[in-house]
Amino acid sequence: MDFKDRVAIITGAARGIGESTCWAFAKRGANAIVVDINGEGAERVASEIRAKGLNASAYTTDVADVNAVNAMVEDVFEKYGRIDILVNNAYISGGYAIVTETSQETWNKVIAVNLTGTFNFSKAVAAKMIPTKSGKIINISSGAGVNGSLSSGVQYPASKAGIIGLTKGLAGDLAPFGINVNCITPGLIRTWEPEEMKEQATGWTLEKVARYIEVEVPLKRVGQPEDIAETVVFLASAAASYIVGEVINVDGGGMLDSVAKRESLLGF
Repeated sequence: MDFKDRVAIITGAARGIGESTCWAFAKRGANAIVVDINGEGAERVASEIRAKGLNASAYTTDVADVNAVNAMVEDVFEKYGRIDILVNNAYISGGYAIVTETSQETWNKVIAVNLTGTFNFSKAVAAKMIPTKSGKIINISSGAGVNGSLSSGVQYPASKAGIIGLTKGLAGDLAPFGINVNCITPGLIRTWEPEEMKEQATGWTLEKVARYIEVEVPLKRVGQPEDIAETVVFLASAAASYIVGEVINVDGGGMLDSVAKRESLLGF
């Protein structure tokens, strides 16, 4: 898949899925636009890509700040004259608390970054894509947006479910202009370092991750950021030109029905 001279904006790109996605596009000839509120991290990713002779630019942007988003998109468009791909990956979880202990501030912040941030970028970039009658927007939701989560409070699955609904709405709006909008729901993806696991407030440990994989993931391995990045690349390619408004699970089979999971527990 060749993306030579294409311009791909990737948010939440200072690490994890976003970083891997930047590399995936850059290696295929695209100009990777590395966006993150962590400017130092974004610049590190862009610098490492450029050090390999590939094309990347870094932007420090808060996706929840609509004025900052609009200014950034304008700057990219002025520099390159086009925007071909948008990957809405930026997110925060807000940590775990039962709903009665979840603060209004936590709720507002998670919705602002995860859901409103996706809206902000999609709106700004769509305005550049519509005149060209082409473009690809790929939103990163989560399995938690489909099935909920017992380890991330109410705000995170709510925001991720909202991204799925937003994807459907955007897909209907933009398909007549030749713009494909789709969504990926990752399962458990290894975006942490082992020492970070000890600092998680959700109760996750490496041992619990291993148990989760054994029971919940038929493929019997944790997902890697590259698993998501390669799916993004496919959805952004000509091979996916007739795919619109879809929600694609990339989770090693984690969303297979509960009967399969019970059978796994029983050793079938």
